[in-house]
Amino acid sequence: MEFIQPGLLWGALAVVIPIAIHIWHQKKGQLLPWAATHWLIEKEQQQHRGLRLENLLLLLLRCLLLLLLAFLLSQPILNWLNKPNTVQRIHLVQPDALLINNFRFELEEALKKGEPVYWIDERTPSASALTSPPASNGANALTLQTAINRVRKNEAELHLYVLNQQQWADVPAIYVPSQFRLHAVVDSARRPVQAYLDGGSKKLFVNAANQLTSSSTLPTEGRFKPAPVRTGPLAVLVEYRNSAERQTVVAALKALADVYGLELAIELERSAAKPYDWVLTDQLPTRSSAQALYVVSGVQREPVSTNVVYTGESLTPQTSERVASGQLPEWLGEQFVRHFGLQSVQRPLSRQQLAGLFVPSSQKNTKHQEQVQQLLTALFIVLIAIERWIALRKNA
Repeated sequence: MEFIQPGLLWGALAVVIPIAIHIWHQKKGQLLPWAATHWLIEKEQQQHRGLRLENLLLLLLRCLLLLLLAFLLSQPILNWLNKPNTVQRIHLVQPDALLINNFRFELEEALKKGEPVYWIDERTPSASALTSPPASNGANALTLQTAINRVRKNEAELHLYVLNQQQWADVPAIYVPSQFRLHAVVDSARRPVQAYLDGGSKKLFVNAANQLTSSSTLPTEGRFKPAPVRTGPLAVLVEYRNSAERQTVVAALKALADVYGLELAIELERSAAKPYDWVLTDQLPTRSSAQALYVVSGVQREPVSTNVVYTGESLTPQTSERVASGQLPEWLGEQFVRHFGLQSVQRPLSRQQLAGLFVPSSQKNTKHQEQVQQLLTALFIVLIAIERWIALRKNA
């Protein structure tokens, strides 16, 4: 048995009030010598002389009324009224071939035992066999939550089978029954490969923490392209008419190279016959290469090509807040990562991250609770009527 408002049970202590009043009324009064009252007979005197047993029933009724009122206000929940002997299992499966094959034994055993199995779909159809799952483009949070709400039952254990995908990280929460078990599998074959740069001594890539890093070898837990997007030192052209801006950009590039181990071949004058990987200038490029990254400062223009970045401010401490705050190397690094496609790819969530998305929420059945409240209210009204009838008859 549980109580929604257990603190109100302290009101049961009020049972001492009718007991105290009863004892006070049984207190023997003091006789006063008054001649005008000698004609009164004994039965017309107040009922406070001695213990009158016929009032004990009235005392018990009043005590019971106070106890029942405290019990009624605390809103009891009788769990034993609707608690089943066995817990039913419900299986909710994402229709995916890899997932079905990975948990085929568990799902086939569930079907043999007659346990309900449903597909995660807009209609949430039941599964009679594993050979014909419905066509699906992948589960999303709305479809999953709707399917859970449709199949969940009180006192039932939900078994959820889903693919561990990065898309679940964008979901704030998915509410599941209190009895819940998660079965997930990572589809490594569908994970996109990741690009990297090979500078010779070190390789530049984005790690699992979504941070740009360099290492002599690639991590084994990631999936990378068989060949780097660029090999060897990067040819960089720094071409500015303002010497202060040129010095600022060169200093930022050297800082970027020192932190990440980049091999940058920086040139301050253009060579017509040489292709460049990165061009930083204050002039509009007359002939741009699709493979090169262009950063043009002091020019405000809408970008036409993805490999040309315009910034309306000159890159000097006096004219650029980005330079004055020391954020120029970081900003240049972001443009570099974006151009060469080194952004972090979608990765599966860890077991703790995936499990943390599912929040248990109890779905209480209030039908029995309402019935209990109605019975207690009816009993309370009946006891009040009996108490009033006895009190009026005995003038107590």
